[in-house]
Amino acid sequence: MKLQIVPIQIDTVAPGKPSPFDLFDQGGYLLLEKGQAVTAQVFDLAHKRKLYSVSYEWSELTGPKRLVGFKDSQLGESPLRHIRYDSNLIRIDYLKQALPILVSSLQELEKCHGFPGFSWLDNHDRHTYIHSLNVALLATIIGIYMGYGIKELAYLASGAVLHDWGKLLVPREILNKPSALSPEEFQLIKSHPVRGELVLRDEGWPDEVLRVIREHHERWGGQGYPNGLRESEIHPNAQIVAVADVFDALTEDRPYKVGLAPYHALEMILNGSGSSYAPEVVRALRSCVLLYPEHSTVTLSSGETGVVIALDPVLPTRPVVRIMADRQGRPVRGEKIMDLRENRTLAVSAITFDSNRRSHPGFTSGI
Repeated sequence: MKLQIVPIQIDTVAPGKPSPFDLFDQGGYLLLEKGQAVTAQVFDLAHKRKLYSVSYEWSELTGPKRLVGFKDSQLGESPLRHIRYDSNLIRIDYLKQALPILVSSLQELEKCHGFPGFSWLDNHDRHTYIHSLNVALLATIIGIYMGYGIKELAYLASGAVLHDWGKLLVPREILNKPSALSPEEFQLIKSHPVRGELVLRDEGWPDEVLRVIREHHERWGGQGYPNGLRESEIHPNAQIVAVADVFDALTEDRPYKVGLAPYHALEMILNGSGSSYAPEVVRALRSCVLLYPEHSTVTLSSGETGVVIALDPVLPTRPVVRIMADRQGRPVRGEKIMDLRENRTLAVSAITFDSNRRSHPGFTSGI
C-alpha cells in the first residue's frame, strides 16, 4: 500500500457538481462519496478548513483512491507503509475512516511534550513497532463499528499504538527468542503492561490511554494479567485492543512461526467470545472482516477447490462452497455443494482472490 498526503484544492470541488473523490471531515468521517453532487454545506466546510486528502493505492486496485484529510501534510516516511491489512480483508468503508484517524493520532503523539516519539519503539524492536500500528488500525476499525465518537476514537487509537510500550524495557533477544522462554523470561515479558503504564503515567497520559496499556492482557473470564480483571472491570478500550492484539498476533508471520490464515484466527477468537473476549467486541470484529469476498476461490483441507456461494453471518468462518475441482485439479462434473457448517471435518486452507473476475452468480451475502 502506498500513501501520500496532498492538500485538497478548493477549485477541485464546486457546489452542485459531482465530487471527483470521496470527501471526509478532518476526523475521518465520510461526508460525500465520489460522484455525488457537492452540497453547499460540504463546499462551505472545504472552503473554511484547510483539508488534506490521503491518496492511497491498494495492491489489487487499478489506481489511487482518495481518502481524507487532516491538517498536517508533513508525514515524511509514513509509518502506515507498515500496515498489512487491505480491502481484501477489511471492509473498505471502515478502512477509509480508520486510516486518517490513526495517522492523526500518530501525529499528536509526536507533538506531546516530553514524549520521546513512537519511533523509539521502532528503534528498539521493529516487530513490536509494526504490530502496534496494525493493532491500532484494527482497534480503530472496531471502535468505528461500535459507534465511538471522534474523541473516543482518538483515545482508543493512542492507547492501541502504545499498548506494548512497556516492551521498550524488555531486551530484544527475549522479545524475539525463537525457542521457549524460561520462567524468568516469561515473567519479564508479562511485566510489560504494568511497566509501560507506569512510565507513561509519569508523563501525564489520560486514563483512557493508560488503562489500555495496563489491561490489554486482561481477559473477559478473569484469567488474564496483571490483575485478573473480568468483564466490565476491564476498560472498554482495553477490551477492544485485547481482541485486535490477539487477531494480529495470530495472523502475523514471525521468524519462528508462520501466521494463521485470517479465517482460522477469527474462528479461534469466536470460540473465545464470552470466555476470553468481550462478546460485543468479537461481534464487531466479525462484522468488519471480509474473510471470503464474493470473488473468493478457496482450497479446502481435502485438497478440493471451489467458489464461495454463501456465508452465514453467525458462522462466517464456515462458508458454503461449490466444488469446482477435485484434489487432483480435475473439474468436477455436475454440482457438488459443500456446507462447512455441517461438515466440521473440513476447513478452508487457502483463498485466491482475483479482482478482475465477475461476481459468481450464485453468491449471496447470507443464508
